[in-house]
Amino acid sequence: MVGGYPVRGETGLGKSTLINSLFLTDVYDKDKHPGPSLRVKKTVGVETSVVLLKENGVNLTLTIVDTPGFGDAVDNSNCWQPIIDFVESKYEEFLNAESRVTRMAAPPDTRVHCCLYFIAPSGHGLKPLDVEFMQRLSDKVNIIPVIAKADTMTPEECKDFKEQILKEIAQHKIKIYDFPESTGEEGDGAETSKALRGRVPFAVVGANTVIEQDGRRIRGRKYPWGIAEVENLEHCDFLALRNMVIRTHLQDLKDVTSSVHYENYRCRKLAGLSHDGKPHRMNSNKNPLAQMEEEKREHDSKMKKMEIEMEQVFDMKVREKRAKLKESEAELARRHEATRRALEAQARELEDRQRALLAEQSAWERETGLSLDDLRRRSLEANSKETVDGKEKKDKKKKGMYPIYRNILKKRTL
Repeated sequence: MVGGYPVRGETGLGKSTLINSLFLTDVYDKDKHPGPSLRVKKTVGVETSVVLLKENGVNLTLTIVDTPGFGDAVDNSNCWQPIIDFVESKYEEFLNAESRVTRMAAPPDTRVHCCLYFIAPSGHGLKPLDVEFMQRLSDKVNIIPVIAKADTMTPEECKDFKEQILKEIAQHKIKIYDFPESTGEEGDGAETSKALRGRVPFAVVGANTVIEQDGRRIRGRKYPWGIAEVENLEHCDFLALRNMVIRTHLQDLKDVTSSVHYENYRCRKLAGLSHDGKPHRMNSNKNPLAQMEEEKREHDSKMKKMEIEMEQVFDMKVREKRAKLKESEAELARRHEATRRALEAQARELEDRQRALLAEQSAWERETGLSLDDLRRRSLEANSKETVDGKEKKDKKKKGMYPIYRNILKKRTL
């Protein structure tokens, strides 16, 4: 099972810490991924990390995509473009894998299934950059808004901030991932799912430290006034986010990506449209006729390649069919030869028996002095004599019974 999860948001919002907390591992260690204050890059980049998880015998491979440098520049125009290009490049890879003549039964799915967008806990709503980014990405990937560093706000401030964010999301017509009402649970599970959906946007706290408290080891942040526990729903929504994204709604995220976002991209791509829904323009630096000729050559080359591949497949099928026919022909020849030999052996056996019978007949005729024809004639004469004698005896019996019948009739008359 594979999933792609990019994390977006300004530097310093705790994205790396939250990812480490989500998977209980150091996805971003200090040596390879220094803190925000030590990063000098000011351009938006795309970095990927692979996490292997195993739960209840199910292996889960997650690809975490980070974007260091997002929103750090003075001019953040088009800072979302590298992210859009990355998402669409994964769609393009999957589309090419599906469009091959010889396709795999299940091509590797490296598409982006979910985007965790981190919002700064300012308490004043969304920034223009937040609105622009989510509008640009909302029709390409499942966006889940996350309020970073929720431990910097009081519960009342966090509640009001959530309401303000949802209000602005609806006002700007931003399409975020809509968690389904139910994912197959019944009873208490459905109620729990409904309660968790009410926590969107998720206010989270991340921590890389484990603290000992009352004999328990908890992951959290220690302050003079207490401990902010990462996995405590009374302190933040981290546990709800982890359960919904990784466990209960992972398959739905993949299904929405496949049936909605990827299908939209595929339709635009096959229709010859760009990401903004407009037709691709021809390169103005090239002669249109030369460009058309180049496209024609590319098309002819692709068709020639497809023709060669189809001919190879056809030749392979013909060879396989001929080999099967030769095997069938050889099998029929073997069966025919075996049947012929069996019939010849049976004919020889019958001939031997016939010769033995004739020899026995000749010996008997020499011994008795009678031929077979003499035996037939005597048998017919004996049968004829028995028939004549039997008829005469029957007539005499009838004549002898007549006086008896006559006496009986006379007695009855008297």
